[in-house]
Amino acid sequence: MGMGHSVDFSKYPYQKPDEEWKAQLTREEFNVLRKCGTEAYGKGEFCSFFPKTGYFKCKGCDFPLYSAVAKFQDCGWDAYSVCFYSDDKCHVGLREQGEVCCNNCGSHMGHCFFGERKSNSNERH
Repeated sequence: MGMGHSVDFSKYPYQKPDEEWKAQLTREEFNVLRKCGTEAYGKGEFCSFFPKTGYFKCKGCDFPLYSAVAKFQDCGWDAYSVCFYSDDKCHVGLREQGEVCCNNCGSHMGHCFFGERKSNSNERH
């Protein structure tokens, strides 16, 4: 499980101190969400979960990120083709080097890849 980089989380609306994040999340979840680490390949809680309805939310703040219908089968990590919007605001942010994050709390969600032709949107989050 790799360590990532540091992020200025102060620009996101949902705030709480690291102590509260650590109390809420497991050590691995904290490393991935707040330290931009990498989840172990194929070990995600929802890798093999493909509901027909509903949505997937941020583990940190419960903000809706992806519709269940946007999820598709891919390699060892969850993959989504499009993300949630409300009032023309995207719920998923894109930082440097294709890093995907929650636009409510800033938690790291992975990376976005374009042009792979794996989805109708030609995106894989």
